[in-house]
Amino acid sequence: MHPVLIEIGFLKIYSYGFMLALSFFAGILLATARARRRGVSSHLIYDLSIVLIIGAVVGSRGLYIITHMDNYNGILDMFALWEGGAVYYGGLILAAAGAVIYLRIKKTSFLKVADIISPSIGVGIFFTRIGCFLSGCCFGHPTTCSVGVVFPHNSPAGYQYPDIPIHPTQLYSSAYGLIIFILLILVEKIKLAEGSLFGFMLVFYGIARFSIDYFRYYEESAMVGPFTFNQLISIGLVAAGAGFIIAVNVRNKKRVESYN
Repeated sequence: MHPVLIEIGFLKIYSYGFMLALSFFAGILLATARARRRGVSSHLIYDLSIVLIIGAVVGSRGLYIITHMDNYNGILDMFALWEGGAVYYGGLILAAAGAVIYLRIKKTSFLKVADIISPSIGVGIFFTRIGCFLSGCCFGHPTTCSVGVVFPHNSPAGYQYPDIPIHPTQLYSSAYGLIIFILLILVEKIKLAEGSLFGFMLVFYGIARFSIDYFRYYEESAMVGPFTFNQLISIGLVAAGAGFIIAVNVRNKKRVESYN
């Protein structure tokens, strides 16, 4: 809707880039505050955030490019991050892999840090998807519902569906980011084994993304039978998250029993 947030002479601040930066900033602030309460150095979180940012940007953009090749005319278009276009799964997977390696080098518990950071992922989704809405990317199918939004012709959504109301799936996604954050804070009040919160984050995100993709537009190349490529990843993510929760709690139970 407003791909350029601020324009002063030759200076342009793009909406998606701004909201992406805001999501990282808010997520890091939240994570450092949670880390202090759990006896984890804020410096570790700051250093880890660099690894996470690189992994998130490269992974999310890379997977988006792979699943949206028809959108690009050349290599330079693929690097135009400020114009929007990212798949959270790619960023989540690569960032998690980078975090595991970094924390192993630092000899710090991945499970503990993963629980600290998990709510920040919900916050990040909330802000970033607003950037997607303002840029007009990651849009939905046409709809006759009152929630339908008509995007300007110069946006990806408006180009695909000119003057046609479509599902604002970006805002749906932003909403589920906030819901994930709230649910994780509530789940945290339950006494579960270390690492459980990370598992619940995977489950909540997988369910949310699987659901949203029924309303979101994809090219034929992104479909695998009746499902989107991302929905298949969602199923795997939910299964992995559920298995992770069970595994860490069973291990914790055995550890407690061995001490008694």
